[in-house]
Order: sequence, then structure tokens, then C-alpha cells
Amino acid sequence: MFGIQNPSTSQKIKQPRSIAFTNGQIFQGRITNLYPNDVATLTMNGIQLTARMEVALTVGQRYWFEVKEASGIPRLKIIDDNIKQRESSATTSTERLRQQLDLPSTKSMSTLLRLLSRNQLPFLKEDVLKGYTILRELNQLNERGYRTIMNMIKSSIHISREAFLSFQSMEKQPSLLAQITKLYHSLEPINTPASKEVRLLIENIIKPNYTQIIQSPITQLLAKLGENEGARQLLSRLGILKRETPIQEIFQTFERNFKNPTYREIVEKLWPETSTNRDLLNMNQLIRKVNIAAGKQGMGQLQQLLQLFHSPIRAEEVYAKWLQLPQASLSQEEKNVLQTILMTATPFNIQEAPGLHLKNLFLMLGLQYENDLASFFQGDLGQESIHSNRLKALLMMLTQHDLPENVSVQVKQSLVRLTGQQLLMHEQSGAFHQYLYQLPIVLGTYSTDLTLKWEGKKDDEGKLDPKYCRVLFYLTLAHLREIIIDVHIQNRIVQIDIYNDKERPDALLSLLLPPLRQALAIKDYQLSYVRWKHLHEQKDGQLIRREDRNKSQGVDIRI
Repeated sequence: MFGIQNPSTSQKIKQPRSIAFTNGQIFQGRITNLYPNDVATLTMNGIQLTARMEVALTVGQRYWFEVKEASGIPRLKIIDDNIKQRESSATTSTERLRQQLDLPSTKSMSTLLRLLSRNQLPFLKEDVLKGYTILRELNQLNERGYRTIMNMIKSSIHISREAFLSFQSMEKQPSLLAQITKLYHSLEPINTPASKEVRLLIENIIKPNYTQIIQSPITQLLAKLGENEGARQLLSRLGILKRETPIQEIFQTFERNFKNPTYREIVEKLWPETSTNRDLLNMNQLIRKVNIAAGKQGMGQLQQLLQLFHSPIRAEEVYAKWLQLPQASLSQEEKNVLQTILMTATPFNIQEAPGLHLKNLFLMLGLQYENDLASFFQGDLGQESIHSNRLKALLMMLTQHDLPENVSVQVKQSLVRLTGQQLLMHEQSGAFHQYLYQLPIVLGTYSTDLTLKWEGKKDDEGKLDPKYCRVLFYLTLAHLREIIIDVHIQNRIVQIDIYNDKERPDALLSLLLPPLRQALAIKDYQLSYVRWKHLHEQKDGQLIRREDRNKSQGVDIRI
């Protein structure tokens, strides 16, 4: 998916920081200390545990244990207390465990037990038996099948055929954005209310309305002309205006051309809604009313606007110079204006809309459909709330329709994909929680998948604690390409590590850090640092692989 392996589907199973046992779980551990009253400490994969035992043990020896009572100090039963004397290798110990548990006497079952032992995963006998049965029925008694079962056991996912297929659909599959986009196009010839509803919802997900209203930073600069000296200086740098031209003369030129019949066609295209009262508006008001999109999307309209200023430079040259502005030696007035535009030239209100938009995506995909269903049966939600605007619910209803084979396949694959994401979404070990989401997002005219991982604990009220947590963002951008943002929050102090193969954009960061610090302060957070690192650097002992670099130039300055 990205340069860093998905922690839920990585071949190497990484253990959680603590263990929360369930009655009936089986695991292998080594005794480290013995205490009075049948209490002992043991280690399992580097984690030290304290438990009560039923028989005498020997320090330093390894045993297979079954959890008889998980609450408080766990009470453990030794499955085979003679294993240390009779067996010496991992292979024979797992074979004897198979016999003790009365599991099928096959090479495949022994292989599965040996892999669970090697990765030191606690497991339930019934989960192993169900997993083995599913692998045999699906003809997946192979490395991929074993790995899927191990990851499901690690994530405490109920072992079933449907869950297995959903979980496996997340591995080496197209991105979620690619999956639902393909579904969107496959439904195009299906002229039914249900298919139209699904297409409309997908369109809202992959083509949100805000993509059309990202305002060009050039029009924002022009709107500040006469009000801010920094804006005038930047417009001169961009070649739009001459520095020596008086402000009043610039206004007069624009207003004269605005009323000139020669430019009527341009004016009507740029201001179609102001035909009745345009004479009452001044230049700044008119510029604020024009809707010119940022980037290539609005290049033609920007060229028309420049004609009203008699500007000699072409729109393409303006944007080329705009991308180089952060590297220029700017005055303080210019920096202040540029900071303001960089922080506002986005489709979001910086105070709250980004989080609200991600929440809406979460709801529209139907990733909490089952929770909504439970709320419906409890009377907390109406039927309309759980079915409308929820992609998973609509796809479940669409499977009941008579569809062409190719469309039916796309519907089922998308449904399995969403279910697989739900299975991977939440993992808990003791008080420690981990949430993993993948959401399709649109940044301007560029579409990508955002994988977001949240790690932390819940507070006394059972809510996620925003004061102590870690948030990781994985995504690919148009110019920066693959990027990982690692955010650590400790007692509301924020530390940010950015992993990317481009050189550190010092000039751009110097412009963005002050408003970022200010925005965090408004939310009662304190920014400690922002560090820029290359993707190949080590992080928490995990190697982040370097991918082929994209040679396109530029920096994404609207994120």
C-alpha cells in the first residue's frame, strides 16, 4: 500500500505492548521467578506477566499454559508439565500440544501450531480448529492462509469464513479509492433507483463539492491590493503588476476594462451572477466574488482576469513563479500575506472542517453501520439514518437485486473490502487501543487514499484521550509523493516527524510553522518540534522502505 508496511497485514507480527488474556487462551511462556502462594512471573515474547499456578514449576523452563481465570492476577493451568523433560525442539513440543488438545493429526495443523508458537501468540483451541477448517475448505493451507489466520487471532477477530475473506481482501488489493471508483463506473449502465443512489453517494465521496471552490491564491492576492503592502509586493514579484505603478492607476485600469464592451464576454464569464449591480462594486469586492480554482483547473479563467489588468505575463508563468515564492527572500509584509494565503487556500475551514470532513467520510462509507444498526434497535436512530448515505448498507441491499455478473462481482468485492476494513479498524490490548482507517480523500483535483492510525488510551469517561496519543498519517501527494506524518502527543505537547524522500523544504516550513503553532495553541496544544526525515530512516525499530522516486518538481503548498 505504502512504503511502510501496514501494521495489521505485515508478514512479521508485531506484539502489542501489553497482554489482555481471555479465559481458555493457550500460550507458551518461560518461568522467571517463583513466589509464595503459587505466584510466579513469566515472560512471553519479552512481556513479563504475573500469574497464579496450580503445580510446582522450575525457573528458566518453558511451558504451555491455559488461562483458567483471566481477571485480576491470571490463574494458569499447565497443559503438559513434562514437556521440559520429554521434548526439546519446537517441532516436537507443538506436536505434543496438538495431542494434548486433541486436534487433527495432520502436517498442516502442526504447521499452524508451530507458527503460532514461533510468534508467541495466545490463542483459543476453537479458533485454531475453525481457522484450520477454513484453510482446508478454501484450499489455502499455505503461507498466505496461515498468515491471515495468525493476524486474525492477533487482532482478536472472530474466526469465520466471511471474516477470513474480508480480512484477506485488504492484502495486496487495489486501494479503497480505486475499488469504489471502479464500482461507480460499473454501475453507470444500471438504470435503477438503487444503483443511482449508490452512484450518487460514491460521487459525494470521490468528487466532493469543495473540489470546485478552492480559490486561486492569485485572486486572493489581488483582493488584498490596496489594503496590504505585502500583497502589492508579491504581485510585483509574480510579474502581474509593475512596482512603480500607483495603486489608483491599477484600480482605474481594472474598472475601465470591466465596463468596456470589448471585455464584456470575459466579464460575463467571470461574474455571471453580478450583472445587475456590478457598477456598484469596487475592484476588491469584484475580485472577492470571482470564483477561479487553484492550479491548472483555473488557468484559463486566471488568464482572462489578467487581461482586465493589462498584465503582460501569462497565467502559466505566474504559477511557476508562485511555486518558487517560499524560496525567495521576502520582506516581513510579504511573509505575513503568504502565510495567510497558504493557510486559507484550501477547501477546509482550518478550525474544525478537516476533522468534520473525515468524520463524514467515515459515516458515508458505512464503517460503523453495525453500531448504527444496534442504535436503531435501541430506538436511538431512525431507519432512514442507518440506510441512507451509508455505502455499506446500500451495497448490502444492492446484492439482493438482479445485476449483470460483472457488476455483481464489483458490488460484492466492494462490500467485502469495507467489511475487511471494519475488521482491521480496532485492536485492543488491555487499556491500550489502536484504530486504523483508510479513507479516500480529494486534495484539490488530486485524489488519494489516506491511511490514519491512532494509538492511545481512553480517559475516565471512556472516550479517546486526546492529551496522550499517537497519530500516523500515510498518503501519497501530487508532488511530494509518498509521505508519512507521525504525530506524538504527550500532555498536549505535540511532536511531529515527517518522512518523505524530497529535500526538506525549509523556506516553506518557516512560513507554515508559525500559523500551525498558533492553530494548535487555539486548541490548547503546544508544538514542540517538526522534524523532516527521509523514508529510509529507522523508526521504532521498523525499517521504512525507500520506493522509486517521482522526479516531478514542486511542493504541495495547499495541504
